[in-house]
Amino acid sequence: MKLAPKTLRGRLTLWYCAVLTIVLAVFGISLYLLVRLQLLQHYDPELRDTARRVEDVLSRREDCEHLASDQLDDLNQFARLILFHAVEGDRKIFYRSPDLASLRVARDLAERSDFLKREASFQTYPGPLVSFRVYTLPYRSRAGRQGLIRVIESLGDVENPLARLRLALFLLTPLGVFASSAVGYWLAGRALAPVDQVTRLAREIEASQLSRRLPKPSARDEIGRLAETFNQMIARLEASFEAMKRFTADASHELRSPLTTMRGTIDVALGQPRETEQYRSALASVGEEVDRLRRIVEGLLVLARADAGRLPLEHEDVRLDVLAAEVVESFQERAASSGLALIASAAAPVTVKGDERWLRQLAFNLVENAVKFSAALPHENGEAEVRVEVTAANGVARLAVADSGPGIPESDLTRVFERFYRADWARTHGPKDGFGLGLAIASWIVKSHGGGIEAQRRTEGGTRMVATLPLARATPPGSSASAAL
Repeated sequence: MKLAPKTLRGRLTLWYCAVLTIVLAVFGISLYLLVRLQLLQHYDPELRDTARRVEDVLSRREDCEHLASDQLDDLNQFARLILFHAVEGDRKIFYRSPDLASLRVARDLAERSDFLKREASFQTYPGPLVSFRVYTLPYRSRAGRQGLIRVIESLGDVENPLARLRLALFLLTPLGVFASSAVGYWLAGRALAPVDQVTRLAREIEASQLSRRLPKPSARDEIGRLAETFNQMIARLEASFEAMKRFTADASHELRSPLTTMRGTIDVALGQPRETEQYRSALASVGEEVDRLRRIVEGLLVLARADAGRLPLEHEDVRLDVLAAEVVESFQERAASSGLALIASAAAPVTVKGDERWLRQLAFNLVENAVKFSAALPHENGEAEVRVEVTAANGVARLAVADSGPGIPESDLTRVFERFYRADWARTHGPKDGFGLGLAIASWIVKSHGGGIEAQRRTEGGTRMVATLPLARATPPGSSASAAL
């Protein structure tokens, strides 16, 4: 298809032209055949009536082998008439109208065996100059002799209008196709003009100009929906680019801090000769910053693989209540050293379908986050606590972790799951080992298991993180068992 137009406008016009040509051709042929049939059948009633009248004339005598004078006089009044009858098994012409003596079609009809039929029928016989309409009617005399009545009528006055109709169709059809194609090409250009405008403006929009939007056509048609879809796509790209820039800036900041600390520690250690313990202390400080860098890189690697869909998940039954209790147990010593009460309660059993490794990571990140911020805020009379609850209701498992930390402002509740996001208090007074990826990873884990997660501000102070997951099966009813671990 090298000759096919390269533009949509050209292809639409070509298809329109092809379809219109087929439609007009079918219409023209159908019209011609219908008109021809109507013109041909115009003579049929008269031919049929003539044949019946001839049959009445022949029925006056017992047999038709020899015609009487009165029969001949009556038959001579009918133009273009041929009569056949059977003589010893052969069909013989026993009457021919005087005006058929010089008519070639009469001789041909008499000689051609396919016209010697014994059923009433109409035939159109094409002659050298004009065509003829022939009606054949079988009859039987009172003596039992079989014969045929054939009446012939010239169609000379029919061929002329048919010829003019054919000429008109052959001339008007190409002209109609050409005119319609020209109009279709113009209409296609007008209809596709908004597409060209959208294409031109979309080509001008670059990564640095994602705030621009395509103009919306006034009509709510396919073009309008296309422009709206483009604008929605550009808005998503703008949000992605902004998130990427924030992510890059935050990652650079988080990576620069430990690198700066390491560089400073190394420069101080190398600035002058020092004791062994001083070098050991410097190396320990560098090691802590290396661990911090490793955790940042590991978190970024997890999120990058998650975004690329390269972290396949297992689908097996996992006891969420048992898993949460094990995570709480692992934090008991750390919580006790910080003066925190770490409490777990669960409705037993609570089973979900998922990947145990990542569900454990989910519980670990939520509990670790709660312990860090609860310990960072000074409390009096030992009132600080972290409570972990696992419940099930209406086919949904619920893992809630409540802390007694500083809490999260209402404006930041929906942003705490963004990568590297840390509230202002957390940046200035919070734990220094946090870098804002734990909750982002927790959000991915929950969503990849078909659940949801949200942060809630507690009225008594602190924050509650609530993760919901679909149950693997209905949890048997039972009372919640609380235990201080």
